[in-house]
Amino acid sequence: MAAHNHPLLSDPIERRRIIIIGVAAILALSANITGFLHGITTVFPHLIYFPIIIAGYWYPRRGPFVAFLIALIYCISAILLIPQDLFTTTSIIARATVYVIIGVIISLLAIRMRQSEQKLYDLIEFLPDATFAVDKNGIVIAWNRAIEEMTGIPKMKMIGKGDYAYAVPFYGERCPILIDCAMHPDADAESRYQDIRRDGNMMEALVVAPALKEGKSAYLKIAATQLYDSGREIVGAVESIRDVTEEVRTRSALQNSNRQLAALSGIIRHGLSERLEELYRHLTIGSIRFDDPAMLTFLEEIEKAADGIRRQIAISRDFREIGSRPPIWMPVQETIAGVFSRIDRGGITVRAWTERLEIYADPHLPAAFTHLIENAQAAGATALIVTYHIKNGGLTLIFEDNGPGIPDDAKETLFSEGSERSGHGLFLAREILAITGITIHEEGREGIGARFVIVVPPEGYRIT
Repeated sequence: MAAHNHPLLSDPIERRRIIIIGVAAILALSANITGFLHGITTVFPHLIYFPIIIAGYWYPRRGPFVAFLIALIYCISAILLIPQDLFTTTSIIARATVYVIIGVIISLLAIRMRQSEQKLYDLIEFLPDATFAVDKNGIVIAWNRAIEEMTGIPKMKMIGKGDYAYAVPFYGERCPILIDCAMHPDADAESRYQDIRRDGNMMEALVVAPALKEGKSAYLKIAATQLYDSGREIVGAVESIRDVTEEVRTRSALQNSNRQLAALSGIIRHGLSERLEELYRHLTIGSIRFDDPAMLTFLEEIEKAADGIRRQIAISRDFREIGSRPPIWMPVQETIAGVFSRIDRGGITVRAWTERLEIYADPHLPAAFTHLIENAQAAGATALIVTYHIKNGGLTLIFEDNGPGIPDDAKETLFSEGSERSGHGLFLAREILAITGITIHEEGREGIGARFVIVVPPEGYRIT
Protein backbone atom coordinates (compact mmCIF):
# COMPACT_ATOMS: atom_id res chain seq x y z
CA MET A 1 0.00 0.00 0.00
CA ALA A 2 2.85 2.39 0.86
CA ALA A 3 4.50 1.83 -2.50
CA HIS A 4 1.22 2.34 -4.30
CA ASN A 5 0.83 5.79 -2.65
CA HIS A 6 4.30 6.95 -3.71
CA PRO A 7 3.89 10.20 -5.73
CA LEU A 8 5.78 8.80 -8.72
CA LEU A 9 3.58 5.70 -8.86
CA SER A 10 0.31 7.58 -8.38
CA ASP A 11 0.75 9.54 -11.62
CA PRO A 12 -0.05 7.50 -14.79
CA ILE A 13 2.60 9.35 -16.81
CA GLU A 14 5.27 8.68 -14.18
CA ARG A 15 4.30 5.00 -13.95
CA ARG A 16 4.59 4.72 -17.72
CA ARG A 17 8.04 6.30 -17.67
CA ILE A 18 9.28 4.00 -14.91
CA ILE A 19 8.03 0.97 -16.83
CA ILE A 20 9.80 2.16 -20.01
CA ILE A 21 13.09 2.65 -18.15
CA GLY A 22 12.77 -0.73 -16.42
CA VAL A 23 11.94 -2.60 -19.61
CA ALA A 24 14.78 -0.86 -21.50
CA ALA A 25 17.26 -1.76 -18.74
CA ILE A 26 16.10 -5.37 -18.57
CA LEU A 27 16.28 -5.81 -22.34
CA ALA A 28 19.73 -4.19 -22.57
CA LEU A 29 21.18 -6.25 -19.69
CA SER A 30 19.53 -9.44 -20.96
CA ALA A 31 21.02 -8.93 -24.42
CA ASN A 32 24.45 -8.44 -22.88
CA ILE A 33 24.20 -11.52 -20.66
CA THR A 34 23.08 -13.59 -23.66
CA GLY A 35 26.01 -12.19 -25.63
CA PHE A 36 28.44 -13.04 -22.81
CA LEU A 37 27.20 -16.64 -22.83
CA HIS A 38 27.90 -16.84 -26.59
CA GLY A 39 31.18 -15.01 -26.47
CA ILE A 40 29.89 -11.67 -27.89
CA THR A 41 31.25 -8.72 -25.88
CA THR A 42 31.51 -5.77 -28.24
CA VAL A 43 28.04 -5.05 -29.66
CA PHE A 44 25.36 -5.40 -27.03
CA PRO A 45 27.03 -3.11 -24.39
CA HIS A 46 25.95 -0.13 -26.51
CA LEU A 47 22.29 -0.95 -25.76
CA ILE A 48 22.86 0.01 -22.12
CA TYR A 49 23.20 3.68 -23.11
CA PHE A 50 19.47 3.86 -23.84
CA PRO A 51 18.04 3.24 -20.32
CA ILE A 52 20.80 5.40 -18.81
CA ILE A 53 20.06 8.36 -21.12
CA ILE A 54 16.29 8.05 -20.68
CA ALA A 55 16.57 7.85 -16.88
CA GLY A 56 18.95 10.83 -16.74
CA TYR A 57 16.61 12.94 -18.90
CA TRP A 58 13.34 12.05 -17.19
CA TYR A 59 14.68 11.83 -13.62
CA PRO A 60 17.86 13.93 -13.43
CA ARG A 61 18.09 13.71 -9.64
CA ARG A 62 17.98 9.90 -9.69
CA GLY A 63 19.74 9.45 -13.04
CA PRO A 64 23.28 8.97 -11.65
CA PHE A 65 22.05 6.29 -9.21
CA VAL A 66 20.23 4.42 -12.01
CA ALA A 67 23.35 4.63 -14.18
CA PHE A 68 25.51 3.30 -11.30
CA LEU A 69 23.06 0.43 -10.64
CA ILE A 70 22.93 -0.62 -14.30
CA ALA A 71 26.72 -0.30 -14.60
CA LEU A 72 27.18 -2.44 -11.48
CA ILE A 73 24.90 -5.20 -12.80
CA TYR A 74 26.73 -5.11 -16.14
CA CYS A 75 30.12 -5.23 -14.47
CA ILE A 76 29.25 -8.19 -12.15
CA SER A 77 27.62 -10.22 -14.94
CA ALA A 78 30.55 -9.58 -17.30
CA ILE A 79 33.14 -10.62 -14.70
CA LEU A 80 31.22 -13.77 -13.83
CA LEU A 81 30.44 -14.88 -17.40
CA ILE A 82 33.57 -13.88 -19.37
CA PRO A 83 36.98 -15.49 -18.89
CA GLN A 84 39.10 -12.85 -17.21
CA ASP A 85 42.53 -11.47 -17.83
CA LEU A 86 43.97 -8.06 -17.00
CA PHE A 87 42.91 -6.45 -20.27
CA THR A 88 39.36 -7.84 -20.17
CA THR A 89 38.79 -6.86 -16.54
CA THR A 90 40.13 -3.35 -17.17
CA SER A 91 37.87 -2.96 -20.23
CA ILE A 92 34.78 -4.04 -18.26
CA ILE A 93 35.48 -1.62 -15.40
CA ALA A 94 36.29 1.22 -17.85
CA ARG A 95 33.02 0.66 -19.72
CA ALA A 96 31.03 0.61 -16.48
CA THR A 97 32.73 3.86 -15.45
CA VAL A 98 31.73 5.44 -18.78
CA TYR A 99 28.11 4.41 -18.14
CA VAL A 100 28.16 6.24 -14.80
CA ILE A 101 29.83 9.32 -16.30
CA ILE A 102 27.27 9.50 -19.12
CA GLY A 103 24.46 9.16 -16.58
CA VAL A 104 25.90 12.06 -14.54
CA ILE A 105 26.39 14.28 -17.62
CA ILE A 106 22.86 13.64 -18.94
CA SER A 107 21.44 14.35 -15.49
CA LEU A 108 23.37 17.63 -15.17
CA LEU A 109 22.26 18.77 -18.62
CA ALA A 110 18.65 17.85 -17.82
CA ILE A 111 18.83 19.79 -14.53
CA ARG A 112 20.17 22.88 -16.34
CA MET A 113 17.45 22.59 -18.96
CA ARG A 114 14.75 22.24 -16.31
CA GLN A 115 16.13 25.26 -14.45
CA SER A 116 15.86 27.32 -17.64
CA GLU A 117 12.37 26.01 -18.26
CA GLN A 118 11.42 26.83 -14.67
CA LYS A 119 12.67 30.40 -15.05
CA LEU A 120 10.58 30.82 -18.20
CA TYR A 121 7.62 29.19 -16.46
CA ASP A 122 7.96 31.49 -13.41
CA LEU A 123 8.32 34.52 -15.66
CA ILE A 124 5.10 33.68 -17.50
CA GLU A 125 3.30 32.46 -14.37
CA PHE A 126 3.68 35.69 -12.42
CA LEU A 127 3.16 38.18 -15.22
CA PRO A 128 0.30 40.57 -14.32
CA ASP A 129 -1.22 40.19 -17.80
CA ALA A 130 -3.01 37.04 -18.89
CA THR A 131 -0.41 35.03 -20.82
CA PHE A 132 -0.18 31.64 -22.47
CA ALA A 133 2.30 29.90 -24.76
CA VAL A 134 2.12 27.12 -27.34
CA ASP A 135 4.71 24.97 -29.04
CA LYS A 136 5.17 24.83 -32.80
CA ASN A 137 2.40 22.25 -33.06
CA GLY A 138 -0.11 24.51 -31.32
CA ILE A 139 -0.04 22.55 -28.03
CA VAL A 140 -0.49 24.72 -24.93
CA ILE A 141 2.69 24.62 -22.81
CA ALA A 142 2.01 27.55 -20.43
CA TRP A 143 -1.18 29.02 -18.96
CA ASN A 144 -0.51 31.53 -16.18
CA ARG A 145 -2.51 32.58 -13.13
CA ALA A 146 -3.83 35.77 -14.70
CA ILE A 147 -5.35 33.92 -17.63
CA GLU A 148 -6.82 31.36 -15.22
CA GLU A 149 -8.62 34.22 -13.47
CA MET A 150 -9.70 35.82 -16.76
CA THR A 151 -11.13 32.65 -18.32
CA GLY A 152 -11.99 30.59 -15.25
CA ILE A 153 -10.09 27.62 -16.74
CA PRO A 154 -7.30 26.11 -14.57
CA LYS A 155 -3.98 25.34 -16.23
CA MET A 156 -4.34 21.59 -15.63
CA LYS A 157 -7.33 21.55 -17.97
CA MET A 158 -5.54 23.53 -20.68
CA ILE A 159 -1.88 22.42 -20.62
CA GLY A 160 -1.29 19.84 -23.34
CA LYS A 161 -4.41 20.75 -25.33
CA GLY A 162 -4.18 21.52 -29.05
CA ASP A 163 -6.52 22.04 -31.99
CA TYR A 164 -7.04 25.73 -31.09
CA ALA A 165 -8.49 24.86 -27.66
CA TYR A 166 -7.01 28.10 -26.31
CA ALA A 167 -9.36 30.13 -28.54
CA VAL A 168 -12.58 28.69 -27.08
CA PRO A 169 -12.57 30.68 -23.77
CA PHE A 170 -12.35 33.94 -25.75
CA TYR A 171 -14.28 33.36 -28.97
CA GLY A 172 -16.50 30.39 -28.16
CA GLU A 173 -15.06 28.27 -30.97
CA ARG A 174 -11.86 26.58 -32.08
CA CYS A 175 -10.20 28.93 -34.56
CA PRO A 176 -6.80 30.48 -35.34
CA ILE A 177 -6.09 33.62 -33.31
CA LEU A 178 -3.27 36.17 -33.07
CA ILE A 179 -0.76 33.73 -31.60
CA ASP A 180 -1.21 31.60 -34.74
CA CYS A 181 -0.62 34.69 -36.89
CA ALA A 182 2.66 35.30 -35.07
CA MET A 183 3.80 31.71 -35.59
CA HIS A 184 2.38 31.33 -39.11
CA PRO A 185 2.08 34.74 -40.85
CA ASP A 186 -0.21 33.29 -43.51
CA ALA A 187 -2.80 32.06 -40.97
CA ASP A 188 -6.45 32.97 -41.43
CA ALA A 189 -6.50 34.70 -38.03
CA GLU A 190 -5.72 38.13 -39.48
CA SER A 191 -9.25 38.43 -40.83
CA ARG A 192 -10.52 38.45 -37.24
CA TYR A 193 -8.60 41.61 -36.39
CA GLN A 194 -9.38 44.94 -38.04
CA ASP A 195 -6.18 46.65 -36.97
CA ILE A 196 -2.99 44.63 -36.50
CA ARG A 197 0.16 46.58 -35.70
CA ARG A 198 3.60 45.02 -36.18
CA ASP A 199 6.80 45.92 -34.38
CA GLY A 200 9.46 43.51 -35.59
CA ASN A 201 8.22 40.03 -34.66
CA MET A 202 5.68 41.46 -32.22
CA MET A 203 2.05 41.72 -33.33
CA GLU A 204 -0.55 43.80 -31.46
CA ALA A 205 -4.29 44.17 -31.91
CA LEU A 206 -7.48 45.27 -30.18
CA VAL A 207 -10.34 42.80 -30.41
CA VAL A 208 -13.71 42.00 -28.88
CA ALA A 209 -13.88 38.57 -27.19
CA PRO A 210 -17.57 37.59 -27.21
CA ALA A 211 -17.23 34.52 -24.95
CA LEU A 212 -15.69 36.30 -21.94
CA LYS A 213 -17.58 37.63 -18.92
CA GLU A 214 -20.35 35.06 -19.18
CA GLY A 215 -21.00 35.92 -22.82
CA LYS A 216 -21.19 39.69 -22.24
CA SER A 217 -17.95 40.12 -24.24
CA ALA A 218 -14.85 42.12 -23.41
CA TYR A 219 -12.41 44.40 -25.21
CA LEU A 220 -8.93 42.89 -25.22
CA LYS A 221 -5.56 44.36 -26.10
CA ILE A 222 -3.42 41.46 -27.19
CA ALA A 223 0.20 40.98 -28.21
CA ALA A 224 1.86 37.88 -29.62
CA THR A 225 5.37 36.99 -30.66
CA GLN A 226 7.38 33.95 -31.73
CA LEU A 227 9.64 31.82 -29.52
CA TYR A 228 12.99 30.67 -30.92
CA ASP A 229 15.57 28.07 -30.01
CA SER A 230 19.32 28.66 -30.04
CA GLY A 231 19.37 28.05 -33.79
CA ARG A 232 16.76 30.75 -34.44
CA GLU A 233 14.19 28.12 -35.38
CA ILE A 234 10.60 28.83 -34.36
CA VAL A 235 9.65 26.51 -31.50
CA GLY A 236 6.40 28.17 -30.46
CA ALA A 237 4.75 31.47 -29.63
CA VAL A 238 3.49 33.42 -26.63
CA GLU A 239 0.45 35.70 -26.36
CA SER A 240 -0.23 38.32 -23.70
CA ILE A 241 -3.77 39.60 -23.11
CA ARG A 242 -5.02 42.66 -21.25
CA ASP A 243 -8.66 43.45 -20.50
CA VAL A 244 -9.22 47.07 -21.57
CA THR A 245 -13.01 47.00 -21.48
CA GLU A 246 -13.28 49.77 -18.86
CA GLU A 247 -10.75 51.93 -20.69
CA VAL A 248 -12.62 51.57 -23.99
CA ARG A 249 -15.97 52.33 -22.38
CA THR A 250 -14.55 55.30 -20.49
CA ARG A 251 -12.97 56.66 -23.66
CA SER A 252 -16.24 56.17 -25.53
CA ALA A 253 -18.14 57.99 -22.78
CA LEU A 254 -15.65 60.86 -22.88
CA GLN A 255 -15.95 61.09 -26.65
CA ASN A 256 -19.74 61.24 -26.36
CA SER A 257 -19.43 63.94 -23.69
CA ASN A 258 -17.02 65.89 -25.87
CA ARG A 259 -19.42 65.67 -28.81
CA GLN A 260 -22.28 66.90 -26.65
CA LEU A 261 -20.18 69.75 -25.23
CA ALA A 262 -18.98 70.66 -28.71
CA ALA A 263 -22.57 70.74 -29.95
CA LEU A 264 -23.64 72.89 -26.98
CA SER A 265 -20.74 75.31 -27.43
CA GLY A 266 -21.54 75.48 -31.16
CA ILE A 267 -25.12 76.46 -30.36
CA ILE A 268 -23.90 79.13 -27.94
CA ARG A 269 -21.40 80.51 -30.46
CA HIS A 270 -24.05 80.60 -33.15
CA GLY A 271 -26.39 82.51 -30.86
CA LEU A 272 -23.67 84.98 -29.87
CA SER A 273 -22.70 85.47 -33.51
CA GLU A 274 -26.29 86.33 -34.43
CA ARG A 275 -26.52 88.81 -31.56
CA LEU A 276 -23.20 90.36 -32.63
CA GLU A 277 -24.45 90.79 -36.19
CA GLU A 278 -27.52 92.51 -34.80
CA LEU A 279 -25.31 94.75 -32.66
CA TYR A 280 -23.16 95.66 -35.69
CA ARG A 281 -26.28 96.61 -37.63
CA HIS A 282 -27.38 98.95 -34.84
CA LEU A 283 -23.89 100.45 -34.65
CA THR A 284 -23.90 101.06 -38.40
CA ILE A 285 -27.31 102.74 -38.19
CA GLY A 286 -26.15 104.77 -35.18
CA SER A 287 -23.03 106.03 -36.95
CA ILE A 288 -25.28 107.23 -39.81
CA ARG A 289 -27.96 108.89 -37.65
CA PHE A 290 -25.69 110.66 -35.17
CA ASP A 291 -23.13 113.28 -35.97
CA ASP A 292 -22.20 114.24 -32.43
CA PRO A 293 -18.44 113.55 -31.99
CA ALA A 294 -18.93 112.32 -28.43
CA MET A 295 -21.63 109.89 -29.52
CA LEU A 296 -19.53 108.63 -32.45
CA THR A 297 -16.57 108.07 -30.11
CA PHE A 298 -18.88 106.12 -27.78
CA LEU A 299 -20.10 103.98 -30.68
CA GLU A 300 -16.50 103.27 -31.75
CA GLU A 301 -15.72 101.98 -28.25
CA ILE A 302 -18.73 99.70 -28.40
CA GLU A 303 -17.59 98.43 -31.81
CA LYS A 304 -14.10 97.67 -30.43
CA ALA A 305 -15.66 95.65 -27.62
CA ALA A 306 -17.78 93.78 -30.19
CA ASP A 307 -14.66 93.07 -32.23
CA GLY A 308 -13.05 91.57 -29.12
CA ILE A 309 -16.06 89.32 -28.57
CA ARG A 310 -15.94 88.21 -32.21
CA ARG A 311 -12.25 87.30 -31.88
CA GLN A 312 -12.91 85.30 -28.72
CA ILE A 313 -15.68 83.39 -30.50
CA ALA A 314 -13.31 82.59 -33.38
CA ILE A 315 -10.60 81.37 -31.01
CA SER A 316 -13.04 79.24 -29.02
CA ARG A 317 -14.16 77.63 -32.29
CA ASP A 318 -10.59 76.53 -32.98
CA PHE A 319 -9.82 75.70 -29.36
CA ARG A 320 -12.61 73.12 -28.99
CA GLU A 321 -10.81 70.64 -31.28
CA ILE A 322 -7.41 70.78 -29.58
CA GLY A 323 -6.38 67.50 -27.96
CA SER A 324 -9.25 65.54 -29.48
CA ARG A 325 -6.83 63.43 -31.54
CA PRO A 326 -3.54 61.81 -30.46
CA PRO A 327 -0.25 63.58 -31.31
CA ILE A 328 1.64 62.51 -34.43
CA TRP A 329 5.02 63.11 -36.05
CA MET A 330 4.64 66.07 -38.39
CA PRO A 331 7.18 67.31 -40.98
CA VAL A 332 7.79 70.99 -40.25
CA GLN A 333 8.77 72.04 -43.78
CA GLU A 334 5.66 70.52 -45.37
CA THR A 335 3.39 71.86 -42.64
CA ILE A 336 4.61 75.44 -43.10
CA ALA A 337 4.34 75.15 -46.89
CA GLY A 338 0.79 73.85 -46.57
CA VAL A 339 -0.20 76.69 -44.25
CA PHE A 340 1.32 79.37 -46.48
CA SER A 341 -0.45 77.99 -49.55
CA ARG A 342 -3.85 78.30 -47.87
CA ILE A 343 -3.73 81.74 -46.25
CA ASP A 344 -3.91 85.24 -47.76
CA ARG A 345 -0.19 86.00 -48.16
CA GLY A 346 -0.71 89.74 -47.85
CA GLY A 347 2.68 90.71 -49.27
CA ILE A 348 4.74 88.57 -46.90
CA THR A 349 7.35 86.01 -47.95
CA VAL A 350 8.00 82.93 -45.85
CA ARG A 351 11.25 80.96 -46.08
CA ALA A 352 11.64 77.76 -44.05
CA TRP A 353 14.99 76.02 -43.59
CA THR A 354 13.63 72.95 -41.82
CA GLU A 355 14.03 70.10 -44.28
CA ARG A 356 14.00 66.58 -42.74
CA LEU A 357 12.84 67.97 -39.39
CA GLU A 358 9.80 66.35 -37.76
CA ILE A 359 8.24 67.22 -34.40
CA TYR A 360 5.81 65.26 -32.28
CA ALA A 361 2.80 67.54 -31.92
CA ASP A 362 -0.96 67.81 -31.88
CA PRO A 363 -2.45 67.43 -35.38
CA HIS A 364 -3.59 71.07 -35.09
CA LEU A 365 0.03 72.24 -35.41
CA PRO A 366 -0.82 73.95 -38.74
CA ALA A 367 -3.22 76.23 -36.81
CA ALA A 368 -0.38 77.27 -34.49
CA PHE A 369 1.88 78.07 -37.46
CA THR A 370 -0.98 79.95 -39.12
CA HIS A 371 -1.32 82.28 -36.13
CA LEU A 372 2.43 82.93 -36.06
CA ILE A 373 2.45 83.85 -39.77
CA GLU A 374 -0.67 86.03 -39.37
CA ASN A 375 0.98 87.79 -36.43
CA ALA A 376 3.88 88.79 -38.69
CA GLN A 377 1.47 89.90 -41.43
CA ALA A 378 -0.59 92.02 -39.05
CA ALA A 379 2.57 93.72 -37.77
CA GLY A 380 3.50 94.75 -41.32
CA ALA A 381 6.41 92.35 -41.82
CA THR A 382 7.36 91.51 -45.41
CA ALA A 383 9.59 88.50 -44.68
CA LEU A 384 9.46 85.61 -42.22
CA ILE A 385 12.29 83.09 -41.83
CA VAL A 386 11.93 79.76 -40.02
CA THR A 387 15.08 77.96 -38.84
CA TYR A 388 16.01 75.45 -36.15
CA HIS A 389 18.96 74.79 -33.87
CA ILE A 390 19.86 71.67 -31.87
CA LYS A 391 21.53 72.30 -28.52
CA ASN A 392 21.73 70.63 -25.12
CA GLY A 393 19.78 67.67 -26.45
CA GLY A 394 16.73 69.78 -27.29
CA LEU A 395 15.70 71.78 -30.32
CA THR A 396 14.62 75.37 -30.89
CA LEU A 397 12.39 76.25 -33.85
CA ILE A 398 12.60 79.98 -34.61
CA PHE A 399 10.06 82.18 -36.44
CA GLU A 400 11.81 85.51 -37.13
CA ASP A 401 10.30 88.43 -39.09
CA ASN A 402 11.41 91.91 -40.17
CA GLY A 403 8.46 93.77 -38.68
CA PRO A 404 8.54 96.52 -36.04
CA GLY A 405 8.95 94.00 -33.22
CA ILE A 406 7.02 93.75 -29.98
CA PRO A 407 7.41 96.26 -27.12
CA ASP A 408 8.89 94.85 -23.93
CA ASP A 409 5.84 95.82 -21.88
CA ALA A 410 3.60 93.80 -24.23
CA LYS A 411 5.54 90.53 -24.09
CA GLU A 412 4.15 89.42 -20.74
CA THR A 413 0.56 89.38 -22.02
CA LEU A 414 1.40 88.31 -25.56
CA PHE A 415 0.20 84.72 -25.06
CA SER A 416 -2.55 85.44 -22.55
CA GLU A 417 -6.13 84.43 -23.22
CA GLY A 418 -7.34 88.00 -22.99
CA SER A 419 -4.92 89.39 -25.54
CA GLU A 420 -6.80 91.58 -28.01
CA ARG A 421 -4.28 91.56 -30.82
CA SER A 422 -6.59 91.14 -33.79
CA GLY A 423 -6.62 87.69 -35.35
CA HIS A 424 -3.30 86.58 -33.88
CA GLY A 425 -4.47 83.67 -31.70
CA LEU A 426 -1.08 83.37 -29.97
CA PHE A 427 -2.81 81.97 -26.89
CA LEU A 428 -4.24 79.22 -29.08
CA ALA A 429 -0.82 78.55 -30.64
CA ARG A 430 0.74 78.17 -27.18
CA GLU A 431 -1.96 75.72 -26.08
CA ILE A 432 -1.55 73.58 -29.20
CA LEU A 433 2.21 73.31 -28.66
CA ALA A 434 1.90 72.67 -24.92
CA ILE A 435 0.00 69.41 -25.47
CA THR A 436 3.29 67.61 -26.24
CA GLY A 437 5.48 69.62 -23.85
CA ILE A 438 6.58 72.24 -26.41
CA THR A 439 6.95 75.83 -25.15
CA ILE A 440 7.01 79.15 -26.96
CA HIS A 441 8.28 82.60 -26.03
CA GLU A 442 9.22 85.85 -27.79
CA GLU A 443 12.73 87.26 -27.55
CA GLY A 444 12.91 89.78 -30.42
CA ARG A 445 13.87 93.43 -30.12
CA GLU A 446 11.51 96.32 -30.73
CA GLY A 447 12.37 98.10 -33.95
CA ILE A 448 14.20 95.08 -35.39
CA GLY A 449 11.53 92.38 -35.58
CA ALA A 450 9.66 89.71 -33.69
CA ARG A 451 11.44 86.46 -32.85
CA PHE A 452 9.27 83.60 -31.62
CA VAL A 453 11.29 80.71 -30.18
CA ILE A 454 9.61 77.30 -29.95
CA VAL A 455 11.46 74.91 -27.60
CA VAL A 456 10.97 71.22 -28.41
CA PRO A 457 12.03 68.59 -25.80
CA PRO A 458 14.69 66.00 -26.79
CA GLU A 459 12.15 63.23 -27.30
CA GLY A 460 9.85 65.50 -29.32
CA TYR A 461 11.87 65.88 -32.52
CA ARG A 462 13.71 63.76 -35.04
CA ILE A 463 15.74 64.31 -38.20
CA THR A 464 14.54 61.87 -40.86
